[in-house]
Order: sequence, then structure tokens, then C-alpha cells
Amino acid sequence: MSYRSNVMLCLLAGIAAAGSANAAAPAPWLNAPASEPMQLAAAAPLALRACADADLSIVVGRQGARKGFATQEIRVTNQGADGCFLAGAPGIHLLPLNAAPRTLAIHPNALANVQERAALGAGDTAILLIGAPGACEAATGTQRKVNTRLQIDPPGGGKRILEGAHIDTLCGDAAVLHLHVERRPAPAGALEQLTAAVSVGSPAAGGDTMRYTVTLSNPTGAAIALSPCPTYTESLYANGVAASSTWMLNCGASGNQIAANASVTYEMQLAVPAKLQAGDAKLSWQLHNGPAVGSLTSLR
Repeated sequence: MSYRSNVMLCLLAGIAAAGSANAAAPAPWLNAPASEPMQLAAAAPLALRACADADLSIVVGRQGARKGFATQEIRVTNQGADGCFLAGAPGIHLLPLNAAPRTLAIHPNALANVQERAALGAGDTAILLIGAPGACEAATGTQRKVNTRLQIDPPGGGKRILEGAHIDTLCGDAAVLHLHVERRPAPAGALEQLTAAVSVGSPAAGGDTMRYTVTLSNPTGAAIALSPCPTYTESLYANGVAASSTWMLNCGASGNQIAANASVTYEMQLAVPAKLQAGDAKLSWQLHNGPAVGSLTSLR
């Protein structure tokens, strides 16, 4: 072999050794069983201050009917970066033409869903339903008493004049009938952007522990957070028998994220039921709200 060939082989060996030395070790298996998949939707926020006018987007919503009342929906969205609360329904006043403002009463059951205090996280929306009696003898004629302008006073200060409502008080006074909060959905799809690959080691026997690895890869240009830490479900199918269990992923070992254009490999363990006999088997692995992967294997 020539000197040049020897040098080239040495260089290639050195590169391979360096790559092997720099490869990250798999994240160890975490012995943390979970009774059910963890839900990623955020809980109601802890709001320590009252919502002010500057925090809110307030728009006129749909018209409708509810239990004999003609209704007008008002949507109040927290557009701030942190949580705030409405101490019950905000002060709402009708602004009729050529008449003094009229403050709306709060129906006794209006706040049953929010326990007199509606906490709004960033992006959450409070739905206020204003209603007035929808039928009376006078309503059979052509006369109407429609109010289109409202003044809304958030508990944290400021006021908002709202145009475009339709509240007809011909048959009786209007009131706030109902208030509930629509939570902004938790960011969806982030975990679904991950891809997964599984690698099974030596075949296991019934009663043994199957050891394998799962590699999660992030093909996007931004890190994908593993917070809150998701669960995964592993399943083994063999001889007409299925065994499944759900565990917490070892998120801390990867810094609670998978970096952009990077991969993390996780060690896995699965207890093989003793009653399973030797033969072909199928291993399935599913990250909650994320990718699924499977592999054919065998039991000895």
C-alpha cells in the first residue's frame, strides 16, 4: 500500500473516531410511569391585576336569542402579554340618543361560570351576553327602541365607546345575562413537527425487559419546547396479545427542548409479559400530541 493511501486511511479513521467521540450519549430511560397522557392545554392563568382598557380588544359579536331574550354578544379579549381579570362583568352602559346613559344590571346567574371573577390569560376572550325581553304587545307594531352605542368600563381603568350593537329595549330593560371565558388554545402542532425513528436492540424473551431507543428529530429552523413535558405510550403486539404502558419522556436530559435541525435519542425499556412466546412481534411508540413510529421485531 502506498504512503499516500496510508495517510488517507489514517485521516478517515481519525475523522470517524472524532465523530464517535463527539456523538451525544442517549438520554437515559426515565422510570416515571404516567396513568394517562398529559394534556398540554394550559390551566386558567393566575391573574393578579384588573384588566384596564389598554389591555383589551372589545368588539361586537353575534346577535341571537336566549330564554325569551333578544341577545347581543360582546367579545372582550386580553391582548396584553400577561394575565388580568375582570371583577365580574365590567361596567356596561347603554348610550341612547337624546337620553341619559343607562347602566346595565347583572342577572343573578350571569357570573355562575366565572365565580364573580373572570381571569383572562394572554389571548383569552370573555364573552358577555347582553339581553332584553324579546316579545311584548308593543313589539307587534313597527316601533323599536334600539340602542347601538355602549360604554364599557373595565375594572382596571379607562373606558371604551363601542358602536354597532343592536339592543332593543322596547319590551323591557337590558341586562348582562351571561359571561364565560374562552381560553386561547395551547400552541398546537409544535410536537407534531417532530419526526421519530426507533431502533430495537437484541431480541428479548417473555418476562425480560426489551431495550430500544427512539430518536426525535426537529427538522425546523426553531427549537421545539418539551415543556410541559409530554408522555409517550409504548405497545408490544405478539401472539395475539397486546401490552401497553404510558411513561414520562426524559425531557430534562435534553434541556427540555429539541434544538433547531437537531436530534435527541432516548433510551427506552419495555417489560415483556411473561406469557408471550417466541416469534414475531411489533413494537409501537407514540409521543402524546406528536409523532408515532413502529418496528417489527422478534421475541426469543
